[in-house]
Amino acid sequence: MATAKHILVLEDEPVIRELVTEVLTLAGLTVTSVETVAGARAALAAGTFDLAISDFLLPDGTGLEFARGARETAPSLRIVLVTAYLEPELADQVRGQPSIVEVMRKPMDVFQLREAVSRLLREGGEENSEQEVEGA
Repeated sequence: MATAKHILVLEDEPVIRELVTEVLTLAGLTVTSVETVAGARAALAAGTFDLAISDFLLPDGTGLEFARGARETAPSLRIVLVTAYLEPELADQVRGQPSIVEVMRKPMDVFQLREAVSRLLREGGEENSEQEVEGA
């Protein structure tokens, strides 16, 4: 039996963080959720993750700053960036970050998020790739 995939959720809004965590946990994934870039860096230093979902605007930085820092600690980590602010300048910056594999707009549909996570985990091609996200 495959080990559950581990997802890092970086979101400062408690309601959104709890909702995403619950949806992914109910889908059979292991989730670590944090509310700051510093918390995400500490989580990366303490463990490994198959995917990260990061808000763009955070109390102590941005999702882009997290992505840049994550490349040093976890170079293979793939990141879904979630934002309500998809300006052309941000889109250009995101294109320059190879670790950001998808951008989702807020407010996000949790079903679309679950489907995106399932697809990205399948595309990850890791040895335990037979695990599907339940219900996706």
